[in-house]
Amino acid sequence: MYRITNQITGEAIGMTDAPTYIRLSKNGCFVLCKAGETPQGVAFASQPYNLFGNPQMSPGLPTVLVTEVDSGQELQAMQQQVQTAQTAAEGVSAMSTQLRTAARMYVQQAADIPDNTALEMPDLFCTWDEVLAAGAQLEANTIINDGGQLYRVVQAVTPQAHQAPHDEGMLAIYRPVEKQHAGTLEDPIPFVYGMDTEKDKYYSYNGKVYLCNLAMAPCVWAPDTAGLWQWTEVS
Repeated sequence: MYRITNQITGEAIGMTDAPTYIRLSKNGCFVLCKAGETPQGVAFASQPYNLFGNPQMSPGLPTVLVTEVDSGQELQAMQQQVQTAQTAAEGVSAMSTQLRTAARMYVQQAADIPDNTALEMPDLFCTWDEVLAAGAQLEANTIINDGGQLYRVVQAVTPQAHQAPHDEGMLAIYRPVEKQHAGTLEDPIPFVYGMDTEKDKYYSYNGKVYLCNLAMAPCVWAPDTAGLWQWTEVS
């Protein structure tokens, strides 16, 4: 077996059972060397290379070394490299799992995570089923995940199965976490039932945009509620 390596960088180009030696013909084409001819280069994977120590075919081509090696030793070395790579990958996987566990532990207790940041990592927060099973008190400003919707705890509470964040009447305890928008006509805030609304901000709802005429915390009136002066449709 023969190893082909870049003569300048030492980079391994490949292995072959029998090198394909070539030379430059008079018409400028690369041709196979015949018996008794001095090779100028070698071809590997359809790519020509100058052969170190012999007349160059072209100064623009890389120059390589062709070295005969023991195939058994090479295969053993390759197997060791594969095993080393697998061990390294397993280590990275284990570290990734540990980091994820540490991250979950942190975000589940943190009370200072901005809404937009929380929305980028919803899977790190405890689910409603998990907090019910734990039976522990949730501290104010911590965040939980109820069916894919994040909720911020408004005031400390011990979760009860019949008082889920999405249930009616729970807005004093849990507020939905939504992406932050400018609240302008160009960037209205998507309205979500139970959110805190701000006066003079614009909100989008069911394909329309509304101006909020009164700060409501929480807001339990949809913008399209008939006869409601707190909202003004603008589009």
